[in-house]
Amino acid sequence: MNTAVERMQHLVGGDRVSPQPISMWKHFPMADRDTERLTKRVGDFQNTNGWDFLKIPYNGLYSIEDWGSNIAWPTGDLEVGTVVEPSIRSPEDWARLEVVSVDAGALGRELATTGRLVERFSGTVPVIGTVFSPLTTAIKMTGEAIFDHITSDAPLLHRGLEVITATTVNFVRALVVLGVDGIFFATQLATRDRLDVAAYHEFGRGYDLEVLAAAEALWFNMLHIHGAQPMFQELEHYPVAAINWHDRITSVSLRDARTMTDKILIGGIDENDTLATGSDAAIEAEAREAVSQDPDGRLILGPGCVVPLAVDERRLTSLSRAVAAL
Repeated sequence: MNTAVERMQHLVGGDRVSPQPISMWKHFPMADRDTERLTKRVGDFQNTNGWDFLKIPYNGLYSIEDWGSNIAWPTGDLEVGTVVEPSIRSPEDWARLEVVSVDAGALGRELATTGRLVERFSGTVPVIGTVFSPLTTAIKMTGEAIFDHITSDAPLLHRGLEVITATTVNFVRALVVLGVDGIFFATQLATRDRLDVAAYHEFGRGYDLEVLAAAEALWFNMLHIHGAQPMFQELEHYPVAAINWHDRITSVSLRDARTMTDKILIGGIDENDTLATGSDAAIEAEAREAVSQDPDGRLILGPGCVVPLAVDERRLTSLSRAVAAL
């Protein structure tokens, strides 16, 4: 097991691997709308730290750019883009939404970056493309008005979700052709503090599964459940190899999750507290404690979500070296 690909294939197959697997990911806001700059930045980040998989940090708003939202782009390394005016301003706008091409615009840009990173790391490090669930893209396009659409304008919203899903499926199919090893499928509304389970079943689950079906040929698909009250048991059955969520700040710990699923777990590092402000000793202790929660050895140490921009990358390098010595 000399390469990260070999190690992760063994882990997916049910074997224990050593040393302890780890991967961390973060955004690069001043580079992530430029294919050449982002490719170099991500490649350097991977080579410095030797992560066990490479999650490509596309621009966080890439899935809505081509539908025309007015976005204020960052002017510094500690900022991210924000939606100034959403492209969906009324429920009727969903009826006018059309499938967009993945060969141009923001989607084409992310595919170009993916192609370069696959070419650079294929066969040595698993390369994972980030894909947002259709309902996640929908809330990025509307803001909080999405909840009014759910309760009062369901047919129009479903029509919009169908268009978003078709576009997302095309994007995933293009990722497969490029040779990614998996997708990081992120849902931001499968959390009970934002939506109830019945509503997620109606507006999320079916569309999620359509997207995941487009990635079924890949061997290392991952699910990210974002939020304070994750619908872990409701989504555990999704056809993925691994699940990532905010295990350090929610009621579902790594130990709890292991009783619910035999899938690979990704987590254990509190990116907003321990990683951001803790000592090197505290970070190493947290990593050791996380490993102890999963006696099956099917854990990849990682953050609950993207590492905050303010965290010094040297802390991540220190973490990777400490974990290698566990």
